Amino acid sequence: MKLLIVLCLAAVACAQSDKEAQILNQEFQINEDGSYDAAYETSNGIQAIENGISYPGNEPESGNYVRTGSYSYEWEGVTYTVTWQADENGYFAEGDHIPKK
Repeated sequence: MKLLIVLCLAAVACAQSDKEAQILNQEFQINEDGSYDAAYETSNGIQAIENGISYPGNEPESGNYVRTGSYSYEWEGVTYTVTWQADENGYFAEGDHIPKK
């Protein structure tokens, strides 16, 4: 019973730290070619980076935007990382914990 109470208190403490997480570092830059780079890190261990670039089409309101990035987070003592890309073909994510087709 005592172990159950200790585990419950630990779970509440972890949840509270996520609820009160703060941004430790945040960067965003728009480059001359129209591309961008962004990154952030939070006090509860979440980290993310992203970049993108626009490829204009021949017609107004046409073209393509390619975005890539990754993010990582910790859950139950394990760090999970997801690498992703989004373009005209859709959104694709990869990570050791994501099932493969």
